[in-house]
Amino acid sequence: MTKNIAISMAAAALLAGAAACNSDTEYHTELDGSAMVRTFSLVENNKILADLDSVYFSIDLVSGDIFNADSLPMGTRINGIAANIVTDNASEITLRIPREGKPDSVVNYLEHSADTIDFSQGPVRVEVVSLSGATKKEYKVRINVHKVKSDSLCWGETAFAPLPAPASATAQRTVQQGGVAYTFSSGANGSHSVAATSDFAAWMPQEFTPGFDMDMNSIVATPDAFYALSSDGTLHKASDAAGPWSATYARFHSLYGAYGDMVVGCTETQGKYAIDTYPSVNHVIGMPEGMPVSGFSPAVTLTTTDGSAEQMVITGGRCADGTLSAATFGFDGNSWVRLSNKPMPKALEGVAVAPYYSLRNQAIEWRVDVLPTLLAFGGTDAKGEINDIVYMSRDWGMHWQKADSLLQPGRHMPAVTGAQALVAPRRMSIARSSAWTELGAPRLPIGARFETAANSRATTPITEWDAPYIYIFGGYEADGSLNRGLWRGVINRFTFKPIQ
Repeated sequence: MTKNIAISMAAAALLAGAAACNSDTEYHTELDGSAMVRTFSLVENNKILADLDSVYFSIDLVSGDIFNADSLPMGTRINGIAANIVTDNASEITLRIPREGKPDSVVNYLEHSADTIDFSQGPVRVEVVSLSGATKKEYKVRINVHKVKSDSLCWGETAFAPLPAPASATAQRTVQQGGVAYTFSSGANGSHSVAATSDFAAWMPQEFTPGFDMDMNSIVATPDAFYALSSDGTLHKASDAAGPWSATYARFHSLYGAYGDMVVGCTETQGKYAIDTYPSVNHVIGMPEGMPVSGFSPAVTLTTTDGSAEQMVITGGRCADGTLSAATFGFDGNSWVRLSNKPMPKALEGVAVAPYYSLRNQAIEWRVDVLPTLLAFGGTDAKGEINDIVYMSRDWGMHWQKADSLLQPGRHMPAVTGAQALVAPRRMSIARSSAWTELGAPRLPIGARFETAANSRATTPITEWDAPYIYIFGGYEADGSLNRGLWRGVINRFTFKPIQ
């Protein structure tokens, strides 16, 4: 079973404060007199940006900095915006607006509060004098705008790394066990190898001899063993990825995945298909109508907020009558059920599914919601053509639709079928406000907890955080050749320093 990982990552810290509004302004210190800026906001202007007046600005009374921690979308024009500045009855408010190659423009805000301001040339200085004239305070106001599409799932222009498999490899399968990812591969010459990593950077390859005709696409992992089918359907088991492998008493047509220590698959006898497990359970597990018997996605294990048990989920595949499925089916340890009320727009086999996130901008408040989302990549349709559209489901596979445009892959990324999609955290660090760097992943959490990010107020400065990356392994391109690139993608916003 592929245990895709939904990181409870500090997406809580990642977008903490994204739900804040101007009424929540927190002051770092008290300022004597009436020179304190109580609130700062922008005036509504839908021609520039919807809900512009709801953009949240932080006010630091110690440093005099006023800024929007959650940057505006890439391309937002900030050279003509009116502002609302609220004080305790200040006697003077003077704006000093920088101009390239010219002296600053000076504006009496109390007399011209409706005038638009050019924030594009750098911080605008705001000088506030108290009612008595005894206190004066200068603030620097800046409007931050993203330099990239923050909500875009960015894959880069080239593959992140070569597929960790020998050049002679013609088949591949990647699974996770505990804190390690394993890429199995085989070649036309009968060679086999497995490469392991705990950080997706350094791989440890090892050749091995399974001792049977291993079906690479059948490999699954439980917490303490690996399983694979031979060409005749015999289930083989190994406690170590490189073996030794030994035959069990069980025979399967295909393996759906692993649920805990149990392997779940389907058997075939004279054209009749049935669900079975290894080790066997003491009750018959029914097969829902339309459930695929081959070509389904590698299993994803989810723990949802509205479910009492883990769900092992598969999507797409080929049914017993030869037709393709667009539906998602789930297994809770006792029974299978069809989850999809609205299947994927296209029936596919060989699709890869990852438990990830998507972002949704609130229409009324200026905030971004982080939503748990299943993303489906690649696969082959009924015409034999490889699908290049990403589909998404925000309710565990019950309803599917074409993913938002920002989640669609670039044309430089090859469309593949039969790939595996894994999700894992990368540790990010920031040494200064204008730069971040990647430190590598210290671990791969066990289990696939698929949780909604929650808001959080950090009490200490954030210097490190986890960003969830999707990794696409292997698969086959249109000419049938093995995809030799390991692709890695992330929503840009997750790599930004979290808001505090």
